[in-house]
Amino acid sequence: MATSFGTRSEKIVYNIASFGQIVLTSRRVRIQTTDYIQGEAFQTEKRTVFGRGWMPLCAAGQIAKPGDFLAQAVGGWSMLGVRDTDGAVRVLRNACRHQNMPVAGQPSGHCESFRCRFHGWTYDLQGRFLSAPPAVAPADTSPGATDLLSLPVRQMADLVFFTVEEVSSGFFPPDPGQPYSGTIVTDIACNWKVCLEHLLGSQGTSEPEFAWFWPVLVVRRSGSVVLVEQVVPHTFLRTKLFTHVFGGAVEAQKFSAAMTKEACERQQVERANGTPAQGSALVAQFHRQLDEAYSGSS
Repeated sequence: MATSFGTRSEKIVYNIASFGQIVLTSRRVRIQTTDYIQGEAFQTEKRTVFGRGWMPLCAAGQIAKPGDFLAQAVGGWSMLGVRDTDGAVRVLRNACRHQNMPVAGQPSGHCESFRCRFHGWTYDLQGRFLSAPPAVAPADTSPGATDLLSLPVRQMADLVFFTVEEVSSGFFPPDPGQPYSGTIVTDIACNWKVCLEHLLGSQGTSEPEFAWFWPVLVVRRSGSVVLVEQVVPHTFLRTKLFTHVFGGAVEAQKFSAAMTKEACERQQVERANGTPAQGSALVAQFHRQLDEAYSGSS
């Protein structure tokens, strides 16, 4: 069943056919070369972009079975998505309550419990504290005192979202209307903004069903195939791109993902050398949204 990505009235989500409705202003945008190559801007973004709304963690199909988990740093937040024994999806902070070390040391897998490899604190799939060696056992044994921190979670459009602040609304893509096929994970040596600029700037008017969901999701349809491209800000110089494929062969999208990696790493060098992003209406709007976020941090 086809899904239409209709234009929404909010300024953050656009159908590509509506570029003419985006009003460009002459107001100076603060984006600078250092924002792509130093950590200060990333820390600001952690607070004002990634920490103030619903952020995607993964596709629900990436943690399809009880015991499946995915550990990921998203915008400086170390997160752990897991499907528990009841089949519910949970998002936990990937930080042991003993000394804040990770309880999941690999990006994804399957397990029956999480055990911190440093001092052996062990948790169940719901994040509840189970046990610890006597020498490092917690002093506070009251229920919940040493559980992993659990975050609000939503499943929308076959994706898993979390928020570090309690918020009532967000910008979520529509249901893809196609079965989940798989996800391509691409590691890219670039700042997350470069990756998003590339995705927003490389779309043409031949793709009327194309939408950007602030801050890090791009959804587009190619025939009967729906691609959800999720930019994962890992550090200020490392980004992952999750290409979630619905209704088509994952293998067919790998070449495009590889080309995106090559283009983004080349453009990262350009940004480091002071070359700004080439303008398009969506890239300009993205920069204005960032400018507002930066201004709100002061």
